[in-house]
Amino acid sequence: MTLTKRLRLRFRDSNDRIVSFTINPPAEPVNMDHVEELMNLIISTNLFYTYTGGQVVTKVDAALHTEEVEPVGEFE
Repeated sequence: MTLTKRLRLRFRDSNDRIVSFTINPPAEPVNMDHVEELMNLIISTNLFYTYTGGQVVTKVDAALHTEEVEPVGEFE
């Protein structure tokens, strides 16, 4: 059994669309203050353009996703 985690950061872009960035795997433990600082940095540096051609302008939310994978068999 394998347990994997990823941190998804969601933003709204200048075209009013929701976009997300995923950090896989995140540094643990996940600290909400650090997450907010990172999200503010992403917005303030204006380094990313979205698939709609817009700029990342506001934070929406952040979520830690945990996935448990249990293999049931292998095939050749």
